[in-house]
Amino acid sequence: MTRNGKIARLSREIRDSLNRRLQDGEPGVRLVAWLNGLPDTQRVLAADFGGRPINEQNLSEWKAGGYRDWLARQETLSQARELAADAKELTAATDGKLTDHLATVLAARYAAALSSWDGEVTEEFRRKLRMLRGLCQDIVELRRGDHSGARLNLEQERLEREQEKTEEEVVEHFKRWAENQQVRDWICQDWVSPEERERRLRAILGLEPKTPEETATDGPESSPVKPNQTESNQIKPD
Repeated sequence: MTRNGKIARLSREIRDSLNRRLQDGEPGVRLVAWLNGLPDTQRVLAADFGGRPINEQNLSEWKAGGYRDWLARQETLSQARELAADAKELTAATDGKLTDHLATVLAARYAAALSSWDGEVTEEFRRKLRMLRGLCQDIVELRRGDHSGARLNLEQERLEREQEKTEEEVVEHFKRWAENQQVRDWICQDWVSPEERERRLRAILGLEPKTPEETATDGPESSPVKPNQTESNQIKPD
């Protein structure tokens, strides 16, 4: 439900703080004074309510509406947390096979009903069977859901294994591909030596090329060899 009163127009942070203080039993007079003293509250009141302050009647209306809604949400959240904790404990106690244990318990109930049956089909016996049959259908649905989830997990694991295998195959294929001299020449066809890169940068910046003397003072630099250079085309000393 959408509320449009003075307190309802305040930010959620202020409303949650107010609700907690109401839950702690703080007096209304003090809460009203606190609310009206907040800069955010004053801006909302000036913009939407002609600057009229929050009064105890506004607070009473909020307690009967917005505050009750907040309490209901807190109760729902608390129950959800309790159910989550219970589910975690049940999963741990049954080793993740809760529906299997429920099926075992139900089978034991069937056995107990049959062991005490004297062979006469009474209304009481039919009632027990109907109840057990209804429980059986519920457990079958639960187990079907568990089995579907297990199949999905197995399929996910299979896809992950296939993806890892595919990535390994791609890497191996790339390694073989990179060993091909023609491929390596094609990859390095735009290769530029460090000296040429510096010459181009100086040209872009409008600087004069380095003189031989300046180049000599820079010290030895590594000069990468193109992949297609081999010992046969390098100059050997006499």
